Amino acid sequence: MKNFILSIPKGLPSLFMVLAAIFFTFVKNPLGINSLKIFPYAEQVGHFILYFLVALTFILDYAKSRLPHHSKLNQEMALAAVTAVMSLLFEIGLMWRTNGYNYDINNVYAATLGAAAAFLFYRYWLLHPFRHYLYHSIQHHWRYQHRRKKRK
Repeated sequence: MKNFILSIPKGLPSLFMVLAAIFFTFVKNPLGINSLKIFPYAEQVGHFILYFLVALTFILDYAKSRLPHHSKLNQEMALAAVTAVMSLLFEIGLMWRTNGYNYDINNVYAATLGAAAAFLFYRYWLLHPFRHYLYHSIQHHWRYQHRRKKRK
């Protein structure tokens, strides 16, 4: 599993999540459900979950690219902020694209909270297990490549 995770090209998971966010934001009725009112703020919970996953993917993709070194706090915060701004731009784009859509600031708030929660989740719970899981594989690979370069 480690080798599979390490073999994924940098940026590909982030690109996939941005495309998923675009799909779920701009496609009318993406799941094909005509009418489903689960609870009053189901749309905001959906925004929270979607942008939580987008921000977490951005941060994990960045952290994987920084291995064997630590990821930087300010850059992780910047990735969460980029996710929040992306949600705002998507809402504005949705308002511009569809005439009947009313801009809902609660969706942006939910997406911003999702991005902030992803940052906090990574920073306080996932940082060390993620790094520990992949560190030894990266360290071994880095040492091997470093030795090969010295021999040449």
